[in-house]
Amino acid sequence: MKAVILAGGKGTRLRPLTYAVPKPLLPINEKPMMEHIIMHMKTHGIREFIISVGYLGYQIKNYFKDGKEFGVDIEYVEEETPLGTAGCLNQIKDRLTETFLLVGGDNLTNLNFTKFTEFHKKQSGIVSVALFELRQKVEYGVYSIDDNKKITKFEEKPEFKFNAGTMLFCLEPEIFNFIPKTDKNDPEIINITDHILPKLIESKKPIYGYPFCDYWIDVGRLSDYDKVNGGILSEEIKNEKRS
Repeated sequence: MKAVILAGGKGTRLRPLTYAVPKPLLPINEKPMMEHIIMHMKTHGIREFIISVGYLGYQIKNYFKDGKEFGVDIEYVEEETPLGTAGCLNQIKDRLTETFLLVGGDNLTNLNFTKFTEFHKKQSGIVSVALFELRQKVEYGVYSIDDNKKITKFEEKPEFKFNAGTMLFCLEPEIFNFIPKTDKNDPEIINITDHILPKLIESKKPIYGYPFCDYWIDVGRLSDYDKVNGGILSEEIKNEKRS
């Protein structure tokens, strides 16, 4: 099975760290973030990767090369302009003729990809997305009222649970029937969550969610990066203030 890793973003929310280094190469425990992703997927038998690069992509290509050093095979596709998480797939359509995985280059996880792909194939859907449980606690008391403004229910600082999405997908080639082609001279950004999934749901096509309890974090902000690195940034800031 092939896996497509999205690594073309500018990582603006991680600046100033990403001014000189692309987000997937930011170190976590002395290894680039994306190396952790690739090596974990390798433990589940995934050894063919296509990495979509854009901003500072040459650094990613120089580090991973053809993947042989890491025991995998790596190809690349370059986005001259941002195409989106689904639009970039059009460039490699001819290489994705069987079930494949789509993974964000900033999604650190120990998801069991073997069970995830088995689930996807058993359901026989076009798309399966890995879902985590998101808990949101409201800071205030919540009131329910009827049409006459009579209070019918009160909850003090309730907590709500949701099935929230990751950038971890298992896809069938049929997905390309729903990704519009864009003009090369004026490319349109097409995202899988913003544009493709709503279209599939509206068309009543079979798509499935795979709830999981494994570790997952989208390293999209400085606070996230600090968290996965054990608070290193916070300590550096404290030391700067002391000096």
